[in-house]
Amino acid sequence: MSTPASGALGLRARVDRALGSMDDGTMGPRRRHYHHHHRRRHRRDDGRGRPRASRSVTVNEGASGTRGKNAEVTRYDDADIPRGVGSATREDLTRWLASNGLRAQKMTLESNLAEGRGLVATEEIKRGEALLGVDASCLITVERAIAEAKLGPRHAELQEWSVLATFLAQQAMALESGNAGTFGEYIRALPRRTGSVLDWPEDEVETLLKGSPSRLAAAERQESVNAAIAEIRSSFPDITEGALRWAFDILFSRLIRLDAMGGELALVPWADMLNHKPGCAAFIDLNGSAVNLTTDRAYAAGEQVWASYGQRPSSELLISYGFAPEVGENPDDEYSLTLGVDVNDPYAQAKADVLRRMGLSPVETFPLRLNGYPRQLLQYASFILCNPDKPSELEGLARTAFTGSANFGQSIFDSVRGLAQGQARGKQGVILGGVPGEIAVREMLADMCAEALSAYPNSLEKDKGIAEGRMPEFPGADAWTGVAPAAIRATQRSVSAARVRVSERRILAKTDSEVRLQLRKLKQKSLMSGM
Repeated sequence: MSTPASGALGLRARVDRALGSMDDGTMGPRRRHYHHHHRRRHRRDDGRGRPRASRSVTVNEGASGTRGKNAEVTRYDDADIPRGVGSATREDLTRWLASNGLRAQKMTLESNLAEGRGLVATEEIKRGEALLGVDASCLITVERAIAEAKLGPRHAELQEWSVLATFLAQQAMALESGNAGTFGEYIRALPRRTGSVLDWPEDEVETLLKGSPSRLAAAERQESVNAAIAEIRSSFPDITEGALRWAFDILFSRLIRLDAMGGELALVPWADMLNHKPGCAAFIDLNGSAVNLTTDRAYAAGEQVWASYGQRPSSELLISYGFAPEVGENPDDEYSLTLGVDVNDPYAQAKADVLRRMGLSPVETFPLRLNGYPRQLLQYASFILCNPDKPSELEGLARTAFTGSANFGQSIFDSVRGLAQGQARGKQGVILGGVPGEIAVREMLADMCAEALSAYPNSLEKDKGIAEGRMPEFPGADAWTGVAPAAIRATQRSVSAARVRVSERRILAKTDSEVRLQLRKLKQKSLMSGM
C-alpha cells in the first residue's frame, strides 16, 4: 500500500477560490506549512439553542467585505442606533409581556448581574420544572416579520436573517414617530449594545484575536453582515446602515432556533433574557402553544436561572454574545484545526475530486479538545498526505481511510459528526501506511500545534494575567441598555479575548505533548520491528 509522504509538504495557507476559503494571514515560514483555513466544522449544529456563530449563520457566504479599507463599516456609534431603542423600562416590558398573555412567573428580570440582564428565581424552582410559558403569538418569526413589516415581496425574497434584521431595523426607526407595530414596546426594551464582535473596532478584532482561529471567524462575521446590509439597502434605502447593524447585532445575540418548529429561527421575548451557563442542559423550545424551558437543576430564591445556547466553545460565545467564561469553566472549549490538500501536490485535483465524491471537502476542520482529538483527523490527514504511484489508486485509498475497506460504507465523518453530538464513537476507517503512516500524520499534527502556538503574539504568562483580571467598575455604565464608556467596553473585550486565547493555548499545548509522546512510542515500535 502507498504510504503518506513524510517529507516537507509545502502546504500553503490558501485554497482554490472555488472553495470559498480565506487566508487567515497568521502563518510564517517554518519547516512545514499546513492549511489554517476555516471550512466545514465537524461539530454539532446548534439546533436546540441559539444560532451558531460560524458558517451556519453566515448571511452571505464568500461575500467580499471592506475590511482593511474602511474600518468604520465594521462598527457603529451610539448615535447610529435608532433613538427609541433601550428607552423602555423593565416595568414597561413587564406590562407588555403581561398584556400578551405571559403567565405568572417564578423569575424576575434583573439588570445588575455580572452578565447584565438575566432572570433570577423569586422562589424555589425544582429540577425538571417548566418555566417561561411565552405564548406562540409573541414569537417574531420570519413569517411574522414579513406580515408585520408590510414591505412587499422584495422583503420576502431576502434570506431569513436579512428578513428579520430588516423588520427589526424598520420597527426600531418607527419608534420615534410612534408608528411601530405590535412589537414596538419589546423593541424599545432591547439593549442598544451587546458587546458582540459587530460592535468591536476593526483594529481590536485584529489585535485581540491574533493567532486564534476565531480571528477569521470574526472577520467573516463582520464582512457577511456588511454584504447583507448592502443587499437590504439596495431594496430599502430608507433603512439606515446603523439601524441594520444594530439589528444584526441583536439577532446574533438573541435568536433562538426552535426544534419543535422544524428548526425555525425566532426572537422570543422574555426567554431571550436567560443567560448561558457552560455545561447547562436546559434548552428553550416550543411545547404546545408556548415556549418553555425545562430546568436541569433546582434553584433557590435569588439564584440566576440558566439556559443552554448549545455546546459552544468560548470563542463562539465571545463572537456572538461578547463574553467568554473564565478559563477552565467551559467544557466545550476547543481549538479548530483546519487542514487540506496541498495545492502543490501533483495529485491535488484528483484528491479533491475523490473527497468531493465521498461527500467531503478538500479542506476540513477538526476540533482539538483538552480530552483529545478525533482519530478521524489522522485518517483524513493520511489520505491528503498519501503518495500513490498512480492517481487511479486514490479512490481505493480514500475508501480504505474513510470506511475501513475498499467498499463504500459509513464514512468516518458520519462518526465524527456523531461523536461531536455525543452519540456513538465510530471507529471506521484506518490510518493509511501502517506505522510509517501513523508517524507521518502525527509529525504533521505536532508541527501544526507548534506553529499554531507560535502565532499568538503575547507570552502565555501575559495572556494568563489579562485573563485573570477582574472586570473593573466604571461610572456611567448602563447595564439595562448595554451602553458603557469606551474604557469599560475595551476592558471587557480584552479580558474575554485573553480567556479565549489562554483556553486555546492550553488545548494546543496538551495536544502537542500527547502527540509527541505517541510519536516516541511509535518510533520505538518501528525501531524494534526493524531489529
